[in-house]
Amino acid sequence: MEYIQEIFSLIQDNQLLVFVIAILATFIESFIPALPLIGIVMLNGAMLGFVGGIVASCIGSCLGTALLFIISKKFGSIKYFDKFKESKFSSVVSWVKKQNGFVYILCYSCPFIPGCLVSIASGFCNKELKYFVPNMVIGKSILFIISSYIGDNMIGFFNSPVKMISVGLLVVISFIIGKKLNSTMEKYEISNDVIYE
Repeated sequence: MEYIQEIFSLIQDNQLLVFVIAILATFIESFIPALPLIGIVMLNGAMLGFVGGIVASCIGSCLGTALLFIISKKFGSIKYFDKFKESKFSSVVSWVKKQNGFVYILCYSCPFIPGCLVSIASGFCNKELKYFVPNMVIGKSILFIISSYIGDNMIGFFNSPVKMISVGLLVVISFIIGKKLNSTMEKYEISNDVIYE
């Protein structure tokens, strides 16, 4: 117990450093989807508070996702990526190309959808940055608000059945939507149109 108190004391004395680390952690996660984004955001909320956790998570994750999109858009036309495009990933690109802003919000607000693939696919099919970024930010913000809320008062959250049930329902609904969208992306039939502009 003393060690936990020491850690929290250290965090309180180095808020700026913790804020920078929180930004870096979510930024890196944008490129390494295997990292647990929800866990990172909840930890940010626990260390920086509700608002601080949201701000740090949004800055890092949105910058990382935007950079991944720009890189994919810039280098997606290089022949080196042709084999990558011809794989199962091509169905994701074909699906993403025909989606509108609302679907982007849904994709980034749902933790069970591979946001990294959606970002790369969006770059490959030349989506406009000015349309991609606002919808991505809104989607991620929704996800981060919920995660940071849990992380900010974890003890209070687990002591409140109403809060636990509400978040549990959100997770179940999110899982069902995510599973449905993932299945749709995987089975999407590629049309005869040119996918990569």
